[in-house]
Amino acid sequence: MITAPTAPASAPTAAKAKVLIIDDELGPRESLGYLLQRDFDVRTADRVDRGLELARAEQFSVVVLDIRMPQKNGIQGLEELRRIDQDVAVIMLTGYGALASAQAAMSLGANEYHKKPFDVDVMLEAVHRLAAKTAERRKRSNLMRQLEEKYTALMQEQKKNQLQIGYGQAAAEMVHDICNPLVVAIGYSNMLLEEVRHLPTGQPALERIAQYAATLEKCSTFCLHLAESWRQSSRQGRDGEHFDLLDTAQETKKVLFFDDPRIEIAGTAGVKIHGHRLDIVRLLQNLLKNALEAGASQIVVHVGTEQNAPLLRVSDNGSGLPKEILERGLQKPVESTKPQGSGLGLTICRHVAHAHGAELKAAARPGGGTVFSLAFPAV
Repeated sequence: MITAPTAPASAPTAAKAKVLIIDDELGPRESLGYLLQRDFDVRTADRVDRGLELARAEQFSVVVLDIRMPQKNGIQGLEELRRIDQDVAVIMLTGYGALASAQAAMSLGANEYHKKPFDVDVMLEAVHRLAAKTAERRKRSNLMRQLEEKYTALMQEQKKNQLQIGYGQAAAEMVHDICNPLVVAIGYSNMLLEEVRHLPTGQPALERIAQYAATLEKCSTFCLHLAESWRQSSRQGRDGEHFDLLDTAQETKKVLFFDDPRIEIAGTAGVKIHGHRLDIVRLLQNLLKNALEAGASQIVVHVGTEQNAPLLRVSDNGSGLPKEILERGLQKPVESTKPQGSGLGLTICRHVAHAHGAELKAAARPGGGTVFSLAFPAV
């Protein structure tokens, strides 16, 4: 039976974070509900399926889920819950002898596990901490969703009025490239402001603010670089620099893709090329973004050398592109295969590669996906 502990009448629940407890044992379920009801809006369920019904109907900040239950166990429930809500924090409860199952649950998306009987103070602190983290994730997800909708609308409008030559094409490229770093800058700005408004006295918050501010500075620099590149309209004659390809790839992942775990940076440190570092960031941004939009769950950016020449390779396991589209995309602009795409990504990558004396090559990846490679002139 699904129940909800009653909070005191004087304590408003409208602003409280919601917590769902799923446990077939009445004692632990009700005691945990009683512990949390002062600070949270609590729902309880005695079966996994009943808890999942609540998760589909309401948005929770934390779900406390017992592992051993009849009909459907907590591990199965966790897998279904993650399909319903990617942002909610999940605490697994485990009794004696189920430690291995709890550890397995961590690999399936659980945030923490606690043994039964749980420590009251430790559990209360964990729920408060994870609820705060869920709130941050939801704010960022909502912001990203709104910006992606605006981006999609912009790309659809651009597709209706494709500009093929001159400044029109340059402007379309600028809009295409500048969108991602601006999304990141706005997202970090939002998190930074939230930190400032709720600034505690401890040092960890100050360290997070410093990290956000540093990331904002890098994103802003990238945006300014794109605008300057567009204004000049030609990349010839600009002074370049020697820079490390591996460092550049790592920075791109961290700053523009929030350290996305689907992206792996590998290879040799100290492999340098001469040119414009932010142009290579621009190239990587397009290749990685295209791969993620193609459904890739693993992308490997590898830096190395081939016959003493710096070699950059980006491989993914996404849906890939038809051979004829891939070949034409490396020679001339093509229409995007994505509903919200502009078809400019490969064109921009090709221009950046050419400006650095490299040729962009692409091939189908064995098992599915695509491999892009660039061999740069030796420094």
